[in-house]
Amino acid sequence: MKKNLFLAALAIVALASCTDSEFVGDNSPDNNPTANEKAIVFNSGAKTVTRADHYGKAAADKLNNWFVVGGFKGTGTSSNPAATPTPVVGAPATDMVFDHYQVKWSENTAGTTESNTSNWEYVSYTAMRPSTLHGNTQSIKYWDYSADQYDFIAYSASNADTITTGSVTDNKLLMSAINATTASTNAYTLQGNTSALEKCYIADMVTAYKTGASMTPAQPKYQDEVIFTFRPLVSKVRVALYETIPGYSVKNVTFYTNNTAYLTSTTEGDKVSNATLFTTGGSGEENVKNYFFTAGTCQVYFPTIGNTNIGNSDYNKAHVKFTPTTKQTTMGFDALNYVGAEYKEKTAGSIWLGRTSNTASFAGAVADNYYKIALPNEDGTVLELRVDYELESLDGSGEVIHVYGATAYVPAIYAAWKSGYAYTYIFKISDNTNGWTHKVDAATGSDPAGLYPITFDAVVAETQDYTQSTITTVATPSITTYQKGHDYTANEYNAAKGAIYVQVMDNAATLKSDLNEKGKLYEVASTNALDLDGVVSEAEIMDALNIVTVGGTTPINGWTLTDKTSELITYPTAIPGADGNDITVVENTAAKFTPTAGKVYAYVYTVSTGTATTVGIANTYATAPDDWITVGTYFTDKACTTAAPTTFAPGVYYKKAYIDNKNVYGVKLIRIKA
Repeated sequence: MKKNLFLAALAIVALASCTDSEFVGDNSPDNNPTANEKAIVFNSGAKTVTRADHYGKAAADKLNNWFVVGGFKGTGTSSNPAATPTPVVGAPATDMVFDHYQVKWSENTAGTTESNTSNWEYVSYTAMRPSTLHGNTQSIKYWDYSADQYDFIAYSASNADTITTGSVTDNKLLMSAINATTASTNAYTLQGNTSALEKCYIADMVTAYKTGASMTPAQPKYQDEVIFTFRPLVSKVRVALYETIPGYSVKNVTFYTNNTAYLTSTTEGDKVSNATLFTTGGSGEENVKNYFFTAGTCQVYFPTIGNTNIGNSDYNKAHVKFTPTTKQTTMGFDALNYVGAEYKEKTAGSIWLGRTSNTASFAGAVADNYYKIALPNEDGTVLELRVDYELESLDGSGEVIHVYGATAYVPAIYAAWKSGYAYTYIFKISDNTNGWTHKVDAATGSDPAGLYPITFDAVVAETQDYTQSTITTVATPSITTYQKGHDYTANEYNAAKGAIYVQVMDNAATLKSDLNEKGKLYEVASTNALDLDGVVSEAEIMDALNIVTVGGTTPINGWTLTDKTSELITYPTAIPGADGNDITVVENTAAKFTPTAGKVYAYVYTVSTGTATTVGIANTYATAPDDWITVGTYFTDKACTTAAPTTFAPGVYYKKAYIDNKNVYGVKLIRIKA
């Protein structure tokens, strides 16, 4: 089984994948016969979710010592196996060589008959339903050199309780006949619930050519052992979470089961303690993919067959289309495997999330490697995770913050579950969370989502006959602002009190003397008409300076900055002191501007410049964004190389691209009283 690994952050979904592409190796003996009449013989291997492939007895154990094979003579030029003449299902056909033959494992029998080279035998067993030869004794088969090719289709129901007619009940498995004429769309079907289908194995088609060894790439040839590589019919899925929040540990994670009626003043929505993913569901045939399947019909088909497709990576590969009879919108896993305390958490016990991706807390049992069986869904659906969790301070105080409704989405392309694949979804909880810290206000929208660090400014007050106050950022570089007569108890500066002076010091306590070169004054406004007071932050200003839309100047977070440097800034050689005397300063070590009432300014000092890179935010939009479509802004791939089409498609993955200038700034916000 192949393995896919996904990571998603609860604020912005970020994904990466890793695929184990190993296949079962060829363990057949070296056959170099000289006679044209050589018996057709079989071998098999089974692939599991571990990195080890199974062959020989280990493979036989997985298959419960048997599989069924349909074998057909083909033209060698057809895009469908056995296209001429057409085999008739339900009646003998001259080109159907193996009519649902049973192939069985018997240890230490290799070489005892001409039809057995690897302990797999088909001669003398009784043909099984749905074979038209049911009840007859299976006979030896020889390679026919008048045929251009042979096509072999095989599967195993292992130890499932099988039926070939009637309706599926309980945990029974209904098997259909193998039909080569429709192999590209429907070769055979297996019907049942998860318990029955998880026991089944399917194999890629094997086509042997008369001249296979000389083909490019080389193909199985006549007199070779026919080797099937089986893989589980089902998929496997597992889920894990970890956290990287500075100063806190995460505990008591609970999971939502849907995205409706959550975070209101009277309810928190439907939640469970075990890890849970959910989908959108919906009615109509087009929304069938938006579910987790629990029972139905697996239609196995081979869409890329025929010798003209030999060079295609999908050549002869088995695919599965699942038609559900029962389905649901939630997929529940077991409880998370928490870890112990990291530092000085006050609450004792192994109740904490893992703190790195390689120590993530998986949901489920170690014995199953945390995997849960899932029925295939090759169309894929968006997976949603919603959680509440608690943050406890690492300082031993026991301070707790409850976060509600943090959400992550896994795009459908990473949830297209194929048979024989194992999928791992790792979710990262960071300080960039999109959850709320206040349940009631999260519903009304009066409190913002996310975590906001508590920060400090330094205020210096001289209680003499005259008063002086300055405000300095606790950052590198430190930016100090001063206005004569400013009342430090006020949140804002007052335009009526006159000019504001700015000075900058670096980490070595050196006064910067290049403000005329590296200092800028911006007037701050919001494209979202938000209340500036208490909303905009220095970090958002840095983002707005660095990250702009491709081909434009619109910042990522909705803030616009108008450069007022040349209009307002001068560089004085004296600053008025609180005692009425001027303080002499070196030119370009201070900047001066006269503010306008009601404005918000940002003084920005450029510490260093970086190399611009293209970044972006991915999302699946239900409706077209307001700026759809600005040429060069929206893309359909992660690398932002394929521009989105003019016509918007709901539910499609789009990525909005931005330019990140990678510059480092010192920023000081200056609010002016209205």
